[in-house]
Amino acid sequence: MNTLAHLYLSGNDPDLILGNFIGDSIRGEQFNRLNPQVQQGVLLHRQVDRYTDAHPVFRGLSSLMREDFGRYCSVVADVFMDHFLAKDWHRYHQQPLVDYTDWIKCILAPRISACPTRSQRFFDYLSRTDTLLHYRSTSGINQTLSQMAQRTRFNSGMEKSGEVLARLYPQLQNGFDDFFPQLVAYAERQRHSPTPQAKQVSSQAEPALAS
Repeated sequence: MNTLAHLYLSGNDPDLILGNFIGDSIRGEQFNRLNPQVQQGVLLHRQVDRYTDAHPVFRGLSSLMREDFGRYCSVVADVFMDHFLAKDWHRYHQQPLVDYTDWIKCILAPRISACPTRSQRFFDYLSRTDTLLHYRSTSGINQTLSQMAQRTRFNSGMEKSGEVLARLYPQLQNGFDDFFPQLVAYAERQRHSPTPQAKQVSSQAEPALAS
């Protein structure tokens, strides 16, 4: 899943939100310097990614776009899932999306300077562009993926994502409606039942990097 879904799946715990936000940037010993609850957020990010990549519905959605995006089809599917979440946000959260994103910024802003540079740059980008709000529209999704296309090593085709989203919209919407509630239930189980790995790493944690 992409950024908005990862934040949403963290629930209301600021430490889980921070850990999930920086999950892709944490490497090696950096993990051990996080406080235990932030560590759990990092692990939750990775668990969600593994669950998503292995889920038959998500794999089916990705395969629909393999001819359009090649090896990047699952990356595009991740972003498309954020579109459907943002578009129908009122179905999943009582706060309007604009208020929710402001709340997320308030949680992350005081702590982001202690996080990896990659996470700092991404937070600055999201704060300047309000990208998560733009996910509500097809044009916003197309703009985001077109920018990503400029940074890929290979020809990704992501600059035509708006066209593909429009063409496959009913199938993608139905897939999201089927898959996302299952992902929400999975993430909730993980949040309330820390894995043995999380407990073990937590007991070995050094002073917090992002507390």
